[in-house]
Amino acid sequence: MPRQTVLICGAGPVGLTAALELARHGIRPRIIEVNDGPTELSKALVVWRRTLKVLDAEIPFERFLEDHGPIKSARLASDLKELRTIDLTEGQITKGGFPTGVLVPQSDTERILIEALSTHGIEVERGRRLTNFTASETGVACTIQTGESIEEFDVDWLLGCDGGHSVARKGLKLPFPGITRDQDWLLSDVEILSSADSSQIRIEFNRKGVVAIFPIGHGRWRIMAELVGDHGVKGDPTAQDVQRILDQRTATGWKVGEPHWLSHFGVNERQVECYRHGRIVLAGDSAHVHSPAGGQGMNTGMQDAQNLAWKLALHLKGGAEESLLDTYQEERHPVGRAVVKGSARLLKFATFSNPLACIARNTMIRLVMSTRIGRRRLRETLSEEAISYRSSSLADGTRLGVVRSGGTLPDGVVVMDGENVSVLRFLRHSEATIIVVGDVPSEDLPTHFGSGKSGFPITVRRLGPGGDAEDRDGRLSALLGGEGSLILVRPDTMVATVSRAASDLQDWIDSRFGEKEG
Repeated sequence: MPRQTVLICGAGPVGLTAALELARHGIRPRIIEVNDGPTELSKALVVWRRTLKVLDAEIPFERFLEDHGPIKSARLASDLKELRTIDLTEGQITKGGFPTGVLVPQSDTERILIEALSTHGIEVERGRRLTNFTASETGVACTIQTGESIEEFDVDWLLGCDGGHSVARKGLKLPFPGITRDQDWLLSDVEILSSADSSQIRIEFNRKGVVAIFPIGHGRWRIMAELVGDHGVKGDPTAQDVQRILDQRTATGWKVGEPHWLSHFGVNERQVECYRHGRIVLAGDSAHVHSPAGGQGMNTGMQDAQNLAWKLALHLKGGAEESLLDTYQEERHPVGRAVVKGSARLLKFATFSNPLACIARNTMIRLVMSTRIGRRRLRETLSEEAISYRSSSLADGTRLGVVRSGGTLPDGVVVMDGENVSVLRFLRHSEATIIVVGDVPSEDLPTHFGSGKSGFPITVRRLGPGGDAEDRDGRLSALLGGEGSLILVRPDTMVATVSRAASDLQDWIDSRFGEKEG
């Protein structure tokens, strides 16, 4: 029976991200998908800043902006009256920096990922269904059906990235604890014939049911509406239903044109207890599902996949023990739990019907969103920039300036080739990075992220006069700890450790991945 290294089940954004990250580190996975082609539906509509950053090493974030616009504002209204319009570009480091989010239909997100994956010579095998598998301590025996044809083969690792109805999760017979909410929602993608701001998302609170409105582009909009009480939608929704809801619950005055997608959906809030089961690992909706409030689902899944894939690649290349895979559960399960709980709170907050609760909600929105810190926290939560792994066993508690082990690398403007760009440009086309603030130390810097020469090669970037980039006003250098700071950045752009001594960086690598060879 033939043997593969990694089989990825599912070629949505999560599976494609896992495949791309493995390929980035020199591992060639096999990726299968039951559908004959990529989705043609818009589905998830936003790629948030954190996702743009973790993809940027392989797919420059500007690629997502070529045919799509950034989110610039969010308008919140209640009973047809505006509460606040929130500027989501506030705090962006430079006009050309990472936006809070980009409005990209999932169909286009998949296309961009597929294009990037094809540069590594990897294509999705479509029309193939995983029908059975048997796991052992050394691998997984898989059966795949393609039409009437049956294929059997062994893999070292099986990644279940196949959505809420995951074959991998069901084959493991895992409980999927949580709840199904007793709510019905209308979902529609329609043409809007009226003039509207295509960079603004709108949330319209209403006692007849909340309405959420997202621009898709080219005159198309996503409209989701809570259906409560005598909502008037009989059977399958129609464009007339969407028009009536807009007229009754919003002050848009928009006229609905041709519908592209009309449907109902319900809300499940569930998460498996453990993402890894020996050589079988779950990511994305296979491991957690929740309400669409906040638009976090696809992004959380893609970040799951990237976190998992770099660790698996490092292990497969001999740069780390298999136990490194346990930190995937350690780092990502709390994130999934927080998203499930957070989206549930947002949904409850948005669907208040009690008049006093509605007044309290509206008052809080006006007050909190009038403060800079309130708006910043909203942007960080939406864009998933608030995520950290400081409690992970990979973090060592070190800190210089505002940089902390297990935290995100702070963004800031640097000058490269005469252009003002984000400091995250340092991380492009590298598998792991050391950022040196000022002069390079006299002692040797680590050369590999992992055990000896089997680890990922480390790229050294220097910030300072005559270096790879300059910080002309010195603000970013101060944030990064000042002259002499050394920042080891993981493949997922998170900070591994910081110090002023190169030997400390090597000590961190040795303690997390094994002693240096020779």
